Amino acid sequence: MNRRAFAKTAAAALFAPSIRNMDTPANQNYVGVRPPSPKFLAAVPNLMELADVPGIGIGVVRAGQPLWQYYAGVSNATTKTPINPDSLFPAASLGKQPFAFAVLRLADAGKLDLDRPLNQYLSDDPITGPDGDRVTARHILSHTSGLPNWRNNAKDPLLPSFTPGTKFRYSGEGFYHLQRVVETITGIGFEAWIETNLFTPLSITSSTYLWSATAKDHFVAGHYRDEPQINTESRAALFAVIQSSNLPLSSWNHARIVQAMMQQSKTTAPPPPDDIVPNAAATLLTTVGDYTRFLTTLLDPHHTIGLSPATRSAMETPAIRINSALSWGLGFGIEQAEEQTFLWQWGDNGAWKNFLLAHPATRSGIVIFTNGSNGAHIYERIVRAATDIDHPAFLWI
Repeated sequence: MNRRAFAKTAAAALFAPSIRNMDTPANQNYVGVRPPSPKFLAAVPNLMELADVPGIGIGVVRAGQPLWQYYAGVSNATTKTPINPDSLFPAASLGKQPFAFAVLRLADAGKLDLDRPLNQYLSDDPITGPDGDRVTARHILSHTSGLPNWRNNAKDPLLPSFTPGTKFRYSGEGFYHLQRVVETITGIGFEAWIETNLFTPLSITSSTYLWSATAKDHFVAGHYRDEPQINTESRAALFAVIQSSNLPLSSWNHARIVQAMMQQSKTTAPPPPDDIVPNAAATLLTTVGDYTRFLTTLLDPHHTIGLSPATRSAMETPAIRINSALSWGLGFGIEQAEEQTFLWQWGDNGAWKNFLLAHPATRSGIVIFTNGSNGAHIYERIVRAATDIDHPAFLWI
């Protein structure tokens, strides 16, 4: 999502029925997500040229296994570095789902109560107002907390705009606040926690919400038309500070990160929350291979690094309805299309546009990363080609 500008409150609305490709198998025999046909893939480079999207990476999983990957174009229109399996894409809001999954595992372990008010965990920068003490992790994960997408100023009160649980309002700020709650519960800085509890067990080796020693060599620039967008200097500088500090990564929590960022910028004002790195809501850097490993785990109900049946059911069950086709569960959008249930999320950091779609019934899914501001035009066509379904989500985002 466009992290600062986007804020949406939705009520029930009617969607026209989605149009079904008559070649699609009957719904009860729906085969799920699969790689697009060779004929469609042959047309992708031309679609990219028309949309001014320099590069793309796609991964498809089926039956709990990474199945197929596709790469085209370049990571930087100036350097002409090809997109490849090592390319490190800014995932934008697709970083919310690995975090949500790890949070739900924390709840399964009995360390986080999804229905306990977050102010009982975190008293620093509490959620304020008459409904502040009602906001829970369940509200954050389902975007029903009433919190803003992002505060412009860290000193502004963190205030719900409606009674939590009654409406949908997309909130990156809520995810970052939950990140701080996780740090308080575990006593571990977020980057170290997510590495220990998700990345390492799943052999996710290149991804980071912070930065890495090799990130510069593989970073995929975003593009507005042909103009590359990098904007990695501050997070690379912060990483250098952390590396030279002689402090373990686990000690780099919100407070220490903010202090270091203030020293970097030579200001006494704390950075706005959406500028803070690492940030569960928006700063994940990942490869197609790493993200498909996560999808494999997500879609496998029997995976050893998985969720309890009750928690998995809650993740896939609507907590709030947006319209006749869309709702939100715990960490994921839920879409009803062609009598099928999909989990989904879009990512939009302006010059990077990404999409995730998963079909739990067939344990299949697709992730698409693009590095152009018109990337949504590409990923819509790819998702249709991979599912033979017109998806109502594209009418909403």
